[in-house]
Amino acid sequence: MSTLKCIRIPTTAPLEGLQPTDYIPPDTVQSGDPQERGRSLYADQTGQLDAGVWECEPNRHVIEAAPYDEFVYLLEGRIDVSDANGNVETFKAGDSFMMPRGCKCTWDVKEPVRKLYVVLTAEGYSG
Repeated sequence: MSTLKCIRIPTTAPLEGLQPTDYIPPDTVQSGDPQERGRSLYADQTGQLDAGVWECEPNRHVIEAAPYDEFVYLLEGRIDVSDANGNVETFKAGDSFMMPRGCKCTWDVKEPVRKLYVVLTAEGYSG
């Protein structure tokens, strides 16, 4: 029998064990040098749900079609997100947002960012 427990997701203390990541393809970077780092804090048994922390330096990059649904909670920094129609939404520390699968947008990371994320890669759900 397995024992399940809640997993604390740190929001104020420095998080150790961040590793370089490469979620931003180099050919999508329009300016800056992302210098990404992150760490998964939870992955479900199917590998379709992942939650963790990610941070990067100021940059501007294009997301042609988000490959998964993502919930974002910003711990630090500021991002201007432009949609395909040129509408801009500014998110800062304490804000949260959803980026749906297939979303086309541009992230203009104005200040170093640290975010908590929950990513769902599942194609469909069954009850």
